[in-house]
Formats: sequence, structure tokens, C-alpha cells
Amino acid sequence: MDFTRAKEYITERLVKELSEELFYHGAHHTFAVVKATKSYAEKEGVPPEDYYLLLTAAYFHDSGFLYQYRSNEPFAVQLIEKVLPEFDYTEEEISKISSIILATQSDVEPQNLLEKIMCDADHDYIGTEDYHTIAQTLRKELQHRGVEYTDLEWVKLQHNYLTNRHRYYTETALRERQPQKEKIIRELEESMQVIEN
Repeated sequence: MDFTRAKEYITERLVKELSEELFYHGAHHTFAVVKATKSYAEKEGVPPEDYYLLLTAAYFHDSGFLYQYRSNEPFAVQLIEKVLPEFDYTEEEISKISSIILATQSDVEPQNLLEKIMCDADHDYIGTEDYHTIAQTLRKELQHRGVEYTDLEWVKLQHNYLTNRHRYYTETALRERQPQKEKIIRELEESMQVIEN
């Protein structure tokens, strides 16, 4: 597996080809997820043979946005099945990377440590001080796609997602991100009260 060449290939494509209206899902998001993935992998003790499979998945996880906006993950899998053999990835390696990418779909439950790390890294920002700033970039991205929310609707949407849909899976995320996430949930509850009153 030539990880370096695979990384260079997809980095160049994401930077050059992703829509400028992906204020949230742009190349910067992928780079943030890669950084978080490295940190989680180290703290969770990912073995060397899996480390570069996980990082490859992190670099390619949103590459489906090169093709379409909704349900983009299968397009990322199609891309890696096409290009990773050129970088000497085996069928087995590509299959593992595919599973890691598909685990980031909203209706999929991660099944193993690599998939759990990928999901936690993809939503790492939820448990950080940057949450509100980054969430606004998602709102702006949706706005550009014709999906508008009032302030109250937006706060309710976030609150519902954080309380009912999102969860962290790894021990690292539960320890390092969950407390801040709970603080953000309380802040959203306070915002709802302020807006409603």
C-alpha cells in the first residue's frame, strides 16, 4: 500500500474540485477529521497494520461530495475501489476501508474499533469549544442548498441531534469530548428558552 501517494491524490482533488459552497464539508473538514483520527488512533492503541487503513478512510471519507451531496458515502467507496488498486492496496484492505467509510452514514452503527474511531473523528468538533462556530458553517452550507431555518428551528434541530441521534463510541471521546458536548446541550437549551421568551 502506497499511503503517501493515495493521500496526495485525494488531497489534491478535494482542494481543487470540491464546491466552494461546501462551507462545512470542504477540504478543511477532511483535514480536521484526519487530525482527530490520528489522535484517537494513538490513544485507542490502533495496531500499525490498521493505522494506515484508518487514515486512508479518513482522507477519503467525504470524497463522495466530489460527485453528489446526499448519500455521498457509497460514491466514496466507488472511488476507492477504482483508484486504490493503483496505489497497491489489496482487495482486503479496500474492503476494510470501505466499511470504515460506510460506518459514517447517519443510520449505521459502527461495528469495530476502526469504525468507531472514524465516527468519533468525523464528529470530533461536537465536543469542542469550536462547536457553535463550526455548526454555523453547516447552517450556511444548507442555506446555500435552499434549506432555511429560523433561529429557533436551528437550535431545536441541533439539540435534537445532539441528544437523540449523535453519540460518541470510543473511550477517548467519551472521556475527552462528552463533557463539553453536554455543556453545549445545556447552552442550546438556554438558547431555546431565550428565543421562545
